[in-house]
Amino acid sequence: MPDQTGRAGLRAVLLSILQTIPGVTVYSPGDWSVPAPKLPAIKLRQAKERKESNGRNGQTSFTTIAAFEIKAELQANSGPAALLAVETIGAQIEAAIFKSIPLRRIVQKFAFCDTETDVTAEGAPHVAGLSILLGIEIMETFVPDIDTQLLQMDLTADLTNVADLNGTYPNPPFPDAVTPAPRTQGPDGRAEGAVTVQFPQ
Repeated sequence: MPDQTGRAGLRAVLLSILQTIPGVTVYSPGDWSVPAPKLPAIKLRQAKERKESNGRNGQTSFTTIAAFEIKAELQANSGPAALLAVETIGAQIEAAIFKSIPLRRIVQKFAFCDTETDVTAEGAPHVAGLSILLGIEIMETFVPDIDTQLLQMDLTADLTNVADLNGTYPNPPFPDAVTPAPRTQGPDGRAEGAVTVQFPQ
């Protein structure tokens, strides 16, 4: 199984799924224009990607929606035959993707699936095309590369069960945790204890 991290991994998993559909050749990214002798064909490429932040939690974490474009092309002797054939291959594509256990293991949800169908006549044969825009939602977290050495750690305690009931202190060590006066418990904005730990170099 290919690496499943990021857009390249998703594309590789989708590619392996589409290659299970019998009777068609799958291209990715390949030439987006496939000549008639090579039809029927399925083509896959990534269209766009959007990352939405998951908040200010100290981590660079995103809900990512990666959109992939899947195109199927084939020929038939008549318009109705071409339409039926492209509808059949469209159903095969959807079944292969949405039933895939390897894909469902790494996907949060399928955000959208937009499909367009077209049939044109170029001389005697009719060419049918199917275009699917598939949105796949995944979670991504980026952890900084840390190669610095920790030399010292300062620990400060502003306790809950030792508190000045009415005092107000400037520059408290934990400003977001201070209980406003008058208070029945801390933190009150002053440090009841502090320890400095130095690590060997």
